[in-house]
Amino acid sequence: MNIKLLLLFTATILILSTQLWAQQVPSRMEFANMDLRLTAGAIKDIQADVDALTRSEKYFQKKLERVDMYMPIIERIFKEEGLPEDFKYLVIQESALVSDAVSSSNAVGFWQFKEISGLENDLRIDRLIDERMNIVSSSRAAATYLKDHNKYFDNWAYALIAYQRGRGGAADVIDDNNFGKSRLKITSDSYWYLKKFLAHKVAFENAIGTSKPPYYLKEVDNVKGTTLKEIAKEENISTELIEEYNKWIKRGKIPEDKNYTVIVPLSNLEKIEKLQSKKKMALENTPGDIDDSQQQNFPLIDNYPSRSDRSIPHEVEINGLDGIYAPAGYTVKKLAETAGVDEFKFRRWNDLKIREELKTGKIYYLRRKRNRAKFYYHTVSQNENMWEISQKYGVKLKKLYRKNRMEPPQDPKEGRVLWLRHNRPSNIPIEYREAPQKKEEAEITESSESQEKKNSEEIILEKKEEKPQEVLLDSISSEDPRVVQDSTITTPTENLPKEEELSVNQTDSIDSEAKAISDKDTTTTRETELAVEEENSESDLEDENELDESDEFDQNDFVEYAIKKGDTFFSIANRFNMKISTLLNVNELEIRDTLSIGQIIKVNKDGYVVEASKVVTEATQEKPKENQTEEPISETVKGSIKHKVTSGDTMYALAKKYNVSLKEIMEWNNKQDYNLKEGELILIKQK
Repeated sequence: MNIKLLLLFTATILILSTQLWAQQVPSRMEFANMDLRLTAGAIKDIQADVDALTRSEKYFQKKLERVDMYMPIIERIFKEEGLPEDFKYLVIQESALVSDAVSSSNAVGFWQFKEISGLENDLRIDRLIDERMNIVSSSRAAATYLKDHNKYFDNWAYALIAYQRGRGGAADVIDDNNFGKSRLKITSDSYWYLKKFLAHKVAFENAIGTSKPPYYLKEVDNVKGTTLKEIAKEENISTELIEEYNKWIKRGKIPEDKNYTVIVPLSNLEKIEKLQSKKKMALENTPGDIDDSQQQNFPLIDNYPSRSDRSIPHEVEINGLDGIYAPAGYTVKKLAETAGVDEFKFRRWNDLKIREELKTGKIYYLRRKRNRAKFYYHTVSQNENMWEISQKYGVKLKKLYRKNRMEPPQDPKEGRVLWLRHNRPSNIPIEYREAPQKKEEAEITESSESQEKKNSEEIILEKKEEKPQEVLLDSISSEDPRVVQDSTITTPTENLPKEEELSVNQTDSIDSEAKAISDKDTTTTRETELAVEEENSESDLEDENELDESDEFDQNDFVEYAIKKGDTFFSIANRFNMKISTLLNVNELEIRDTLSIGQIIKVNKDGYVVEASKVVTEATQEKPKENQTEEPISETVKGSIKHKVTSGDTMYALAKKYNVSLKEIMEWNNKQDYNLKEGELILIKQK
C-alpha cells in the first residue's frame, strides 16, 4: 500500500513539474495597449507553440535564467525609447538572448539584424565591431526599427510583422483597414510570426523574474580606447568571462568613434549591493551656463569678405573649419566646383537635400561639421530653424536633433533652449527663455583676426584643475549621446522618470554613478565632474573632425563607378564584392543617403567590371601587333557581349560580373550544366 502511495505521489510531482510553466492561452490578450481577440483556431495554434516552449522544464529554466539576466537592460531601454514593454518578448523569440546567434539568412545577434538593416538603424558593423551582438546598442536599434514601422502602420501588431518581413512584405499579409485600430482579431489565418510572438508572451509573462540568474549584468560606459582585459582587471573578473558577454568586440581596443557599453557579469552580490548604494540621483544641474549674449558671437568667422568682394566666392574659416562664402548666382554644383570638392560631399557636409539650392550670402562648410559644439546652449530666436542653428555652430544636423530628443524635420519653438554639447537627459525638462534678437548675416563686420581669436577664447570651454582627492576615474562621455558617468547597475526594480518627448535612436540615460579612486565615500561636486570631463575630452573635441574611417583603407584598391538607375547600396556591394559598411566608409556615406544617377562613388577594384556599353567595338579597337595573338576576353556582337572563358572563370562569377542571372546565361547559351571550358565563348545579352 505504501509503495502504491509513493508511486502515486511521485507521479503527481512529475505531472506538476512538467506543467509548472504550462500556460493556457486566453481568448483575449492585451498587447502594446491593443485589445487582441483570439478565435478558437488561433488559440489552438498559439497553445501548440506555448506547449513546445514549456515542454522541457530544464531547457525552459535555462532560457529563463538568461532572460532574467538581460531583461532589466531591455526594459530600461524600451522605457527610455518610448516603446511598449511587451516587445521585450520578441528578443526571446528572435535569439533566445544568445548574443552571437546567426540565422540561415545571415541575421545576427540578439535582435537578428541583417547587415543592411543594422546599418540603417545606426549599428556599427565591420571587421572590428558588430553592435548587433551588443545588448544595449541592438535593443535601441530594435526600438527604433519598430517605432519607424508603427509610424507607418499605426498598429503595433503590424509593426511587429514588419520587423520580420519588412514594410513591403508586411503589406502582403495584413489588412490596411486596421491601420490605426486598437482592436484586432487574431485567427488561424493570421501571420505565423505574430502568433508565435504571442506564444512567447504567454509562456514567459508570468515566469520572468522568478529564476536566479548566474550573473547580474553591470553596464559600463566611457570605455573608449580601453580593452576588455583592462576592464576585467578593474572589475576583478576573468578576461574570458567578460569576453563571453561582449562578443561584439571582434579585436583590439574599443573604438573612440562613439560611446559603447560594455557588459560586466558580476556574481558577487555584496559588490552589487555596494555599487547600488552609491548610485547618485539624476543630475539636478545642467552642465555649463546659458549665456544668450555670447551666442550672438557665433558663427566664429575669420576672413569674412568685404562688401566689395561679395560678388565672388570667398574662402573663409568658420568655427575653426574651412568654409566658403556663397555669392548671388551660384548653384551648389558651381560653388562646389569652385572650392574643388565633390557636389555630393558638399551637400552632405552642409546637410543640404537633393535639389536644395544655396542661400545667397551664407557661409557653407568645406569639411564635415562636428558632433558637438564648443558652446553649451542656444536659445532659439524668432523663425530660426534647426538647419540654421546647425550651421551657426558647425554641428551636424542629425546630432543636433538627437542632443535635443527631437525628430526631423521638427523645428523648435521660439525661446527654447537647445543643447549643443551634451544630450539633454530625459529627466531634465525642456526649458524656455526670452528669445534673443536674431543676428542677421548683414551685421557681420570685418573683424580683425585678433578680435575673432578673442571672441573664441571667451567662448571656448574653460579647463579646470582637478582636485587630487576628488578625481573621477571616468568622465562624462565627450561624444556619446548620454550624460552618464562610469557605469550603471541595472536591476528589475529600476525606475526612470517618464520622458515627454523621445526621439528615434536616442541613447540618453538618466542614471549616473561616480566611481572614486579611493574606496572612501567622496563627495564630488558638479564643477569637478565637468573639470574632469573637459580635461579628458577637450583634445578629442578639437580633433574629432579629423577622424575619417575611410583613412583605414588603401585608396589604390578602389576605382570610380557611376551610379545607374536601380542601384542601391546593397546591389552595389554585392556586385563589387564589398561589405556594405566598407562601401559606406570609403565613400563617406551613410546608409540613409540618397544615391543619384550619375553620382561617382568608389568601388572595389578587384570586383570592378567594365560595363557592356563601354566595351570597345572592333571598329574602334587598335589593330593588334603582329606578334600579338591573344584574343580579347570580351567583345560586342550585335548589342551583346561574347565573353571568352579564361582559367578560373565560373558561371556564378560571370553572372555576378555582368549583373545577370545564372538562368539567363544558361538560356542564352543553350547550356545544360554549369561547366565551362577555357576558350569557350559565352554570350551575354545586354538588357
